[in-house]
Amino acid sequence: MAEGKALQANDQRMAELNRELRSYINQIEALRVEISNIDVLTAEYRATITTLKNLKDLGAGKEVLLPVGKIAQVAAKLEEVSRVVINIGSGISVELPFDEAVEQIKKEIEALLIIKAALERAMVDLYAKVEELTQKIREHGQAEGAGEGQSQKKTKK
Repeated sequence: MAEGKALQANDQRMAELNRELRSYINQIEALRVEISNIDVLTAEYRATITTLKNLKDLGAGKEVLLPVGKIAQVAAKLEEVSRVVINIGSGISVELPFDEAVEQIKKEIEALLIIKAALERAMVDLYAKVEELTQKIREHGQAEGAGEGQSQKKTKK
């Protein structure tokens, strides 16, 4: 009877370890998604800066195709690109001089990269916990296997 309780306790401990492991793995996956979102946004911001600089270099009077949705474009004449309207959050936009707008976008990129670095550090910590927990699970499984081996020897006698 004591062996049955010990086996049940071992099973419970193994289940707890596996739940904890799944939790860490889920957290790592969530961090990967966030890092991926930051990468997409950073690339979009960099493309915005490049596009703004290219438009400014074209100069006033040039004809460009302006995207209207994903499937259509209309011709438009470019005016001087000296001011840019950018979103500063919560649906609020502000008009800034060209250079100031580009600097604001660069600051956003820097802030995103700081967040990304913090998320990457958190992910490294979680990987270390996963490795540690995996080792505990292995050790627990080996100890459980050794205990079962002893139990079988007693039963055979």
